[in-house]
Amino acid sequence: MDERLARIARKLAEAAGRPDALGAFGAKSHGYRLNPPLPESRVAAFEAEHGIVLPEGYRAFVTDVGDGGAGPAYGLLSLADTYDTVSDSFAGHLREPSPFVPDTLYGDDWWDGFWGPDDRPDPLQGTLALVHHGCTSYTQLVVTGPGRGRLVNVDLNGVPAPYVLEDPDFLAWYERWLDELLAGYRVTWFGEKIPGDEAALLRILAGDPAPQRRARAARSLGFLPLITPTAAGALASAAADADPLVRRAALEVAWRSGTAAVEPAARSALTDPDASVRAEAISVLRALGTADAAERARPLLGDPDADVVWRAMRAMAEGGRLRAADLAPLITGRGGGAHGGARTREAAVYFLAEARRGGGHDEAAALLAEALGDEDPRVRRQAVQTGEQRDERSLLPQMRRMREAETDHYVRINLDRVIAAWSAGG
Repeated sequence: MDERLARIARKLAEAAGRPDALGAFGAKSHGYRLNPPLPESRVAAFEAEHGIVLPEGYRAFVTDVGDGGAGPAYGLLSLADTYDTVSDSFAGHLREPSPFVPDTLYGDDWWDGFWGPDDRPDPLQGTLALVHHGCTSYTQLVVTGPGRGRLVNVDLNGVPAPYVLEDPDFLAWYERWLDELLAGYRVTWFGEKIPGDEAALLRILAGDPAPQRRARAARSLGFLPLITPTAAGALASAAADADPLVRRAALEVAWRSGTAAVEPAARSALTDPDASVRAEAISVLRALGTADAAERARPLLGDPDADVVWRAMRAMAEGGRLRAADLAPLITGRGGGAHGGARTREAAVYFLAEARRGGGHDEAAALLAEALGDEDPRVRRQAVQTGEQRDERSLLPQMRRMREAETDHYVRINLDRVIAAWSAGG
């Protein structure tokens, strides 16, 4: 134990001394400094109060190294804050067994189905909050139950699904953070990556029987300093995996990292039976700047999935190929697929601002006039904003009439601004 703690202290000092040390996400919050360690009596009192015994590695860290401070994201919380930050369900919940079990794959629906009628059981029972990653995302330390000593990444909204990290204990997890930081890995949302280097991740991607773990291995490659040709080839192969979870993950990493080797697989995936895979395929072609990305996206404007349609519109707009006529079926709701949904209508009105003018100028004004009368206030608000962006002043009389009957506060605010500007000739 002493050797592990001394090694961690050396690596922390090395990390703090790097020229770009404060450039890592959250580093300015902790400055690679640890708070003074707690006396044994304080830790024992905490354990007695809550009826638990802290896992050995974490307990040694708190008493011998530091009580919070330098760590992933915004840093380690102090022992007192590990309890106070998210522990507000029922008395004694910390000594109740944690439901998180190592090597268990949780789905997005797990969290919602866990709650009891009086907040018992609590998904976070038996855990302490070690790190706040921002928003509602935390890393928890399991202190009771079969997963005792392990860490789990959770989001208080329930999605994404909880993930029990593969590090065997707190010290292994903390030292991995330092190792990956020093190696130039991306440590934002630390812990979401599977432990290991490229070779270890590629073995999992190629042969693990669980598609969820193969997908995580693909995403983990995106945390490495670069995607090597070997990793790029593995992602291209994974884009044809039998499971859509893996195909989607491989394509997502490819477009976020600009991995050109995946382009042929992305073209094939435009007709994938899974909508999320089709969506990522469009993003790959768009991110790579392929010459025909816009035209390959055009047929997907009629896709039954709203996200696919949104990404298709974006690809066409960025390629300068989007026309008002392309958006007409989406704005009017007259068509198949995702047409008619408020989300799609709003997005189509938004992208109308980027549609080519030319012969479509009058058609764009007519579409905006229809959108101003949409039943959904989000669509009406976007129509006002897009009309302003395109300077479609022929809509001013309609906007004035619309203002008299408009009931939505945010639509009225937008109408007042545009009407005032146009009436003044601004």
